Amino acid sequence: MTKEQREAASDWLMLVGALVLFGSLFLTWSHQFSPAFLAQFGTSDLLRGVPRDPTAWQVYTSADVLLALLALGLVAVALFGNRWVRVAALAGAAIALGFTMHAISAPPSNGANIFNPSLNVPNYVPNSPTAGLGETIALIGLIVAGGGLLLSFSAD
Repeated sequence: MTKEQREAASDWLMLVGALVLFGSLFLTWSHQFSPAFLAQFGTSDLLRGVPRDPTAWQVYTSADVLLALLALGLVAVALFGNRWVRVAALAGAAIALGFTMHAISAPPSNGANIFNPSLNVPNYVPNSPTAGLGETIALIGLIVAGGGLLLSFSAD
């Protein structure tokens, strides 16, 4: 593979990864409530207005914007970036990769707790949120973009 081919392939990988990452922000990032929890309390007034399957834009206040800026930065790096800008983009992608893997292992939720006084010993009702498709797609996009960034160093 020639230097020009490696450079072109790395740019395309960064572009595709950036688009996949940006698109993932519009997908479900958390299934806030387990099916058992919704079966019992899904019609509760306490849950009115709480999105059941929120996107990254609905779950996060700043991480979603930072991920979108990273996606935009990856596009700019693919089009115009030099070696040092690619190093910075690789560091940003590594941080985003860590954030996304954490979000997959500990899905974000709004932290809503419902107190159930009808039990013999009143307590909070357990809920176990799960990760959504958006986190997995973001992970794939970051891996593709990271691969493109690493490949771009071999083209220098």
